[in-house]
Amino acid sequence: MEFTMEEILKATRNFSPAFKIGQGGFGTVYKGRLDDGTFVAIKRAKQTVYDKHLGVEFQSEIRTLAQVEPLHLVKFCGYLEHGDERIVVVEYVPKEPLGNTWMVSSCYRLAVHPFFGVHGKVLDLAARLDIAIDVAHAITYLHTYTDHPIIHRDIKSSNILLTEKLRAKVTDFGFARLAADIDSGATHVSTQVKGTSDYLDPEYLRSYQLTEKSDVYSFGILLVELVAGRRPIEPKREPRERITAKWV
Repeated sequence: MEFTMEEILKATRNFSPAFKIGQGGFGTVYKGRLDDGTFVAIKRAKQTVYDKHLGVEFQSEIRTLAQVEPLHLVKFCGYLEHGDERIVVVEYVPKEPLGNTWMVSSCYRLAVHPFFGVHGKVLDLAARLDIAIDVAHAITYLHTYTDHPIIHRDIKSSNILLTEKLRAKVTDFGFARLAADIDSGATHVSTQVKGTSDYLDPEYLRSYQLTEKSDVYSFGILLVELVAGRRPIEPKREPRERITAKWV
């Protein structure tokens, strides 16, 4: 569905700061309400930094979102591309990202994730296992069940949204790359390195060759994060404990 600017302004009350729910490299995310009462998340690209490169990323996100089914993935509702405005409208998931949820490990009770809010819900091991399985299903779907494999490129805790029942939905396809762009017979995409450094596949960093395995590596870091209740990198710890995967 292609939205009009009037619909977007009405849904967000002219992009009211009170409706702002997130901020990222792409722009600002607002909670909005459509005329039929449906709540949505509205991602508005930064106008001051919009250029040809961001235009390509916007079109990439639209193509990607339009292909996927809502199996542990945020549902795509529509978009707006008009003048300087580039807006993506997706399903609103009422809970905070996993990265804002307080997790306490039963084994490492003192190793509390530093950026998990103290007012968040403490997740037991069973809940974290369910989250891991949901994310695994989402990644498997992207890699296997779309017309062409889709590489997410930015699997991390802040891109995992939790529903009221603590089921996980993967979001933020801003960096997603269709494997259809790979030349016939090739096994990778040669591309500029993007993503979040703490979760990046070291082979991808070294070779610039992106494959589905890069998502699997990031998922592995997420699993360690879920079990240990620590960030992937903790600079305030002793040198041998700062990189969580190596510490584990």
